[in-house]
Amino acid sequence: MGVVLVRVLTLPTVILAGWIASWWGTRRLRWIGLSVGAAASVVCAVIGRDAMGPRTDPHALGCSSALECTDLRPVFVIASGLLGFVSCLALVVLTLVVEYVVRVRRKERV
Repeated sequence: MGVVLVRVLTLPTVILAGWIASWWGTRRLRWIGLSVGAAASVVCAVIGRDAMGPRTDPHALGCSSALECTDLRPVFVIASGLLGFVSCLALVVLTLVVEYVVRVRRKERV
């Protein structure tokens, strides 16, 4: 279960770490990083969906249930991509709020 959790959380963790590091850079770097993270998340979800393969009858393969015959690795890639995309959306909202607050505070100083 731990390995599964690491596989699923790798992409969102990299996106979050890149977003945090981008605050020491320019505003453009922050938005480029979020865009690349969102694109990578979509690519992961698409690759995982394409790797699923055709559905098969569990009895034809000699399995007692469909879950025994299922390779779940593509599901983990899809889950990682979806979680990464949701993380990007949340970080976009958070970035917009923080940038708005910073802009308002700068205007108050002037």
